[in-house]
Amino acid sequence: MTIYDENWVAAEEAKREWMSKNSLYRTDDEHSSCGVGLVVALDGKPSRKVVDNGINALKAIWHRGAVDADGKTGDGAGIHVQIPVTFFYDQIRRTGHEPDMNKLIAVGQVFLPRTDFGAQERCRTIVESEVLRMGHYI
Repeated sequence: MTIYDENWVAAEEAKREWMSKNSLYRTDDEHSSCGVGLVVALDGKPSRKVVDNGINALKAIWHRGAVDADGKTGDGAGIHVQIPVTFFYDQIRRTGHEPDMNKLIAVGQVFLPRTDFGAQERCRTIVESEVLRMGHYI
């Protein structure tokens, strides 16, 4: 168990001083943060309970301003979950195509303007054009 006494403080200050002199660390960049949560299944097996616990952990950060002043948008906080590639193969099949198991799949998320439908279409066109220009297909 860590004992947070004067010796601990001195050791931490010595580490920061060493890092300032020998690395990219700068004390000016230090700031307080709420933290990072980690929820895992120790047995490595997929579990809905892990996702539910992750969502509950995410809800617990409301106090630090994770929701913007409009009460609708957030600060980007979220959860990271592993989605089996077979899920995406199923989605490809739903479009009438057969996935090529020898190729990688890329999944992207694009945030479009909420109310300007013309701008939404222009954004879609740009993203799709760039994907196709780079030799991939949608």
